[in-house]
Amino acid sequence: MPFIRGYTKQDGTPVRAHWRAPAGTHKQTVLAIGIVAAVFVFGSSGTTTGSTPGGGERLPAPWSSSGVTYPIKWPGREKPAPRKAPVPTPTVSYPIRWPGWKQTAPRPVPTVSYPIKWDRSGGER
Repeated sequence: MPFIRGYTKQDGTPVRAHWRAPAGTHKQTVLAIGIVAAVFVFGSSGTTTGSTPGGGERLPAPWSSSGVTYPIKWPGREKPAPRKAPVPTPTVSYPIRWPGWKQTAPRPVPTVSYPIKWDRSGGER
């Protein structure tokens, strides 16, 4: 959605800054709000799905009667000594020297002599 800054019309009416919805989105917005409202109303109707026949009262979840302590620690699973991370080794040393490239390339010869004289023929354009 584009943001329209405040401005003044030609007849002097001031217009405040506002957000403007793109053309054609009103119908889709109303439809989306309607679908969300329908899901909210019909999706949470307040009925429960009890596991007992006849829709009786739910019983609380059973608690463990054993003497288990959490967290469970398995033997041999103690934290091992931290290992050292491997140190990366460089695979290239710069500058790269290619075999047979001991001499440098010849310098290019300039094809233009300076200063350039623009008034060569004296003709008008």
